[in-house]
Amino acid sequence: MMNAWKYTGDWTEEDLTDGSYAGFIYMFRFPETGQVYYGSKQIYKRVKTYKKIKSNSIENGWREYSSSSTTVNKLIDEGAEYERVVLWAFPTMNETLLAELSLIVCEGLQPNCLNYAVIHKCKLPSLNDRAKIFNIMQEVRSYL
Repeated sequence: MMNAWKYTGDWTEEDLTDGSYAGFIYMFRFPETGQVYYGSKQIYKRVKTYKKIKSNSIENGWREYSSSSTTVNKLIDEGAEYERVVLWAFPTMNETLLAELSLIVCEGLQPNCLNYAVIHKCKLPSLNDRAKIFNIMQEVRSYL
């Protein structure tokens, strides 16, 4: 059984599942060592935008999700204390992946960061939406 998700700011589990979001970015934090890992998770199977969420959409296992990182999973399996934190949710997976990419690029060189790769290809938003995403990422980084 995984530790319950924590949420930054005003985010809640109800927000994630209210039909407005397709994915979220998260952080695994290991308080004893200060190590962190950043990732993203799609909320519903085969749903890449909130516009496609239906009443019968099936969740994508996010509630019990650990990580795609073998390092993170090994630490958890070895009994390390950890927190799972939802940092921010996005209406599309493209925005979610862009935010994850931004987070890893900005924080990945910190010596406590457990991320080893950046393997995303995502489309930059329109010029009008870039400021919105930039401001969101500034707020997310304030939570770290």
